[in-house]
Amino acid sequence: HLSATSHLFSSVSGDMAEAEGILGERGTCAGCGCDDATFLCGRCKRAFFCSKTCLRSGWQSHKAQCLKLCEESTSSSSAPRQQANELPAAASGAGTGEADPPYLLRGQGKLGPLVPKGGCRVAVVSTLRDVEDQFMLWLEWFRIVGFAHLFLYFDDPPHDEASIAEARATYSADFVSFVKNSPELRAEWSELRSWPKFQHFTDDRMCRQLLNIAHALRRANRARPSSNPEAVDWVMHLDHDELFLPPAEGLQAHFSALEAGSCRLCLYQNWEAVPEAHTLTPFLDVSLFKVPSGRVPRTPLGAAGINFWTQRTKAGNYFLYYDNGKSAVRVRQKSGEDIAPTSVHLLFPPEDLEELMTSKRGWTNFPEHELPEMNLTWLASRSDEVVAGAKILHYPATHFDRLFRKYDHLKNFPAVRFGGDLVVPPSFHLEARDEYVKYRDEGREVQLAKMQELLEKAAFLKSADEVQSQMETGSVVLINSVRESLRRGTWIAPRPLRDSIADQIQRRPTVEGMARLQKLQRRDAEVLFETTGGLLKNFESGLDTIVQKLETAGWAACALGVHKTLIARALTEAKGLEARMNPGTTVVQNEVIDQSLPGAKRGDRILFLQEQGLSGPGAAKGPAPTVALLESALLDICMQLDPRLQRSKLRLRLTDRCDGMLACYNGGGAAYGAHVDNADGDGRVDGRVLTAVLYLNVDWDRAAGGELSIFQPEFGDIGDVGVRGRWHDVYPEAGTLVLFRADRMMHEVRPSRAPRHALSLWICGQAVNYGGS
Repeated sequence: HLSATSHLFSSVSGDMAEAEGILGERGTCAGCGCDDATFLCGRCKRAFFCSKTCLRSGWQSHKAQCLKLCEESTSSSSAPRQQANELPAAASGAGTGEADPPYLLRGQGKLGPLVPKGGCRVAVVSTLRDVEDQFMLWLEWFRIVGFAHLFLYFDDPPHDEASIAEARATYSADFVSFVKNSPELRAEWSELRSWPKFQHFTDDRMCRQLLNIAHALRRANRARPSSNPEAVDWVMHLDHDELFLPPAEGLQAHFSALEAGSCRLCLYQNWEAVPEAHTLTPFLDVSLFKVPSGRVPRTPLGAAGINFWTQRTKAGNYFLYYDNGKSAVRVRQKSGEDIAPTSVHLLFPPEDLEELMTSKRGWTNFPEHELPEMNLTWLASRSDEVVAGAKILHYPATHFDRLFRKYDHLKNFPAVRFGGDLVVPPSFHLEARDEYVKYRDEGREVQLAKMQELLEKAAFLKSADEVQSQMETGSVVLINSVRESLRRGTWIAPRPLRDSIADQIQRRPTVEGMARLQKLQRRDAEVLFETTGGLLKNFESGLDTIVQKLETAGWAACALGVHKTLIARALTEAKGLEARMNPGTTVVQNEVIDQSLPGAKRGDRILFLQEQGLSGPGAAKGPAPTVALLESALLDICMQLDPRLQRSKLRLRLTDRCDGMLACYNGGGAAYGAHVDNADGDGRVDGRVLTAVLYLNVDWDRAAGGELSIFQPEFGDIGDVGVRGRWHDVYPEAGTLVLFRADRMMHEVRPSRAPRHALSLWICGQAVNYGGS
């Protein structure tokens, strides 16, 4: 196919011809004004330039005239041909061969959609105004990633006339259609299902957006699939400062997964762009994004990151604009029935939601813990990579001039809309409006300066130290797929959120492989800091040593360094809780599996502390305050490891904690077969990556066994046929702390001939660079 990106980035030099065919002709350079220009603009063939450099520098002033001249030339030269050879049915709005309505324009260029034969056809609908900055980049992104059609509604067509002409000249009728706000369009609004709700508020831009969405959905619903490019399977609503980023598997894989699961509506989290400098082309220049608040690590670093951002606006916003996502809706759900949304975020009308609630055909990649607060418990939260990896990238505030133009258009808009049905809460949106209104009598230059000051304070990271700091908190992540894709003219996938299935299989030995592993050499494990007072007396250097061991070996054992009487008190409390304990179960992808399967059988009895109300602020008055104190200490140690792990070769960020667990093996040979704690991702995008186990067994007799055996590969991985390595045995002695990779290290509990107690804690995490391409 033609390279649209080469067109986009050479558009400032056009298809500029040298003086071929115009020998002897001279003209005045439209760039520098000299009288000896011999080059013609390769598009309009009218304007002279003395060099390609002058064309580049003079393009912005020549662009509007150039496009107008091109359009005049095209219509005059092709009108007779078009008359004799009318657009086929595929180019008409209804797919019947009838003429398009007067408000509708079609693309006339050569660049069409890149959709595989038989693939899902996905469309975008957007209501647009003032698109000049990077409209062509916006269009090209959707073509590159594989969208089938763009339904573009222009709210103020004369304002964007040049941009419309450029896009029409570049993209085909199959890929893009342009609808101008006109009396004919407004007459058709009155036929829409949502018209009664919005008919009194059409002076509100959001109302017009909703009517245009319903109008596009009706066009898509009524188009004949066999002949009409408007016949699409899915429609998303996005503004021209928003992009849809598919997961690493790509657009087709994502929507195929939705189809396979009978999904009819999918709500996606939005990520907000973080500029480092003012830019009008953020798709090319911005690659840092704020992580949605529900996915910011629930760690001390994560809390510091959220605090950093909320202190920068009067309203205490984390995101400057919306944080409730955008959605895609399945088009032909009920034959002949139009979809008329009442929200630009959820493309489904409230009266149709009952079926979605009962059938769980509404999906989202918002974390489940956020849904009650959003009143969206009827949506099914999906953590599988092909759904969870999709994102809305929002670039709302990247240049002060753009911000000024936005509020110069909106003016002093009311905070109460739709007759009181919608109230704009205290937000940066209102703060920017107020700043614009406050200085409007002092002139444009003053307003621009105030907008620049406001924007830089609220949105920018202006130094390398700030960038590094916020990336360590996990509030900001690098996502450079858009920039790289647009620069190269092809889809560059983001990194997966977690390990691939192939990598996970590498950590699952066969039955025969496990039998071979059990025959490999065993040795007593090295226990760090035994002779130097324990980890707590060597804290900073000790944490560094532990990270080095996790890098090189995947595990570390050490003496914690707490007094023996403290451990003894915790052991007494643990024994007092045995009556509450239940037999341990093995869970794969959040499903309890048959304990008779290889590696699933375990001989412990367990109790989760938070679940039983034994940790947290009230634990000091409960039956196990010492256990709660030790759990808190383990958590603090793990959190202190977080920045070190991020900077290490592991490049691992901790994101959340799991419930602390007390485990008891009653003796009599009770054991737990070899396994990896998190061999399958835990059914979430940031599964467990770190296990911490503290042993409580005072005066443990090593003859009783009960060792924790950790297999350390020295060649290959544990699922490889020829893997080599050895087992390291850690005796469960009071005060011994073991930390190991929950997603990597195979371990087992050897048969214990005496009661054996341990306190365990798991920490979730993911790769620091998961957003990069």
